[in-house]
Amino acid sequence: MKEQLHHGGGPALAYPDGFALYSWRGDPLTAEFGQRLAATTPELIRAEENAELRRMMVEHYTPERFLKDSDAKPVHEDDAGKLWRINMGNDEAVVLVEVVNASPEPDGTFNVYFLRVPPNIRTAKAGVAWTFGLSAKDYQPLAQT
Repeated sequence: MKEQLHHGGGPALAYPDGFALYSWRGDPLTAEFGQRLAATTPELIRAEENAELRRMMVEHYTPERFLKDSDAKPVHEDDAGKLWRINMGNDEAVVLVEVVNASPEPDGTFNVYFLRVPPNIRTAKAGVAWTFGLSAKDYQPLAQT
């Protein structure tokens, strides 16, 4: 596995002389944005005009918290999961499909995941299918593992 510089709460690499590098999942950041990332809020996410920086902010804040703190409501639900949409004003919506892992954890609980999908997705099944490179019509799992 390739190691990448990564830190959302400050510099990913800092030296005693004050030199620092900021990075999110291997993507270099300006010092200004790296410092802002640690203080991300839903309001700051909505205000960010750069889509790539906004994506990093949502990842850092976590999609689950962003949904909750934005008072988002599911727009579709089916056997594949729940589809959530957060309108972003003049930019494309943030669309996530909520899925539950079919395999239980050792303690018997089931992990919930939020998968970012393109804004043109209209159903949860289409969102899950998209993550596999399939259309909703072609996504016909026989079993979940």
